[in-house]
Amino acid sequence: MLDRFKVPNEDIVKVDHESLHETVTEIFIKMGVAEEDAEEGANVLVSTDLRGVETHGVSNMLRNYVSSYNEGRLNPRPDWKIERESPGTATIDADKGLAVILGPKAMRMAIEKARTVGVGVVTMHNAGHSGAIGHHAMMAAKEDMVGMTATAGGMSVLPTFGAEPRLGTNPLAIAAPARNNPPFLFDAATSAIAGNKLGLAARVGADLLPNWISDLEGNPVSDEVPMPNRGEFYQLPL
Repeated sequence: MLDRFKVPNEDIVKVDHESLHETVTEIFIKMGVAEEDAEEGANVLVSTDLRGVETHGVSNMLRNYVSSYNEGRLNPRPDWKIERESPGTATIDADKGLAVILGPKAMRMAIEKARTVGVGVVTMHNAGHSGAIGHHAMMAAKEDMVGMTATAGGMSVLPTFGAEPRLGTNPLAIAAPARNNPPFLFDAATSAIAGNKLGLAARVGADLLPNWISDLEGNPVSDEVPMPNRGEFYQLPL
């Protein structure tokens, strides 16, 4: 991650990752999440921080999930169900559950289908934020499979040469085993800058590089600028 997005040294508070996992689990439980699911969510967030992806870790995302639970936008105990299924595919209605928690369940289902018929494709709708989707893709790589995860991400990105947003940040992650080397992982938004990096930039007071965003008329901002307020810019595509 670029140095400009890192928390200033004077603001860093280091904690043991096992203690952090326990605390995050307890926070999810406080929100009404079942203990097993709370541990799943904590595992995704803490392991994401351990990989250095602070944009999708505990400090940057947990507060948003807590707000969404408190405001009723997320269901802490979703009655998620499989709507359609074949030997190699499935479609899940997540019942407003947090995809940080349900995403690993969907990937495990895809992995088992791939073991049986060679490929597993599982889609999910009616769900909350997916977190770092590279985490889910890596689950397949650890099983000696190629994993691919994708999700939609709002509507904040301009089409090429466009003046109004018509696209989401729409991240894509691909993971694959690499014999004796660590697994390969590609995990990126399809916008010039990921949406969560904008939130992190606002938190740490980082400036944005040229051509990451546009003004409200679709003109690329070609200078390095402080992070503007929400609603005062659009995101540019790759």
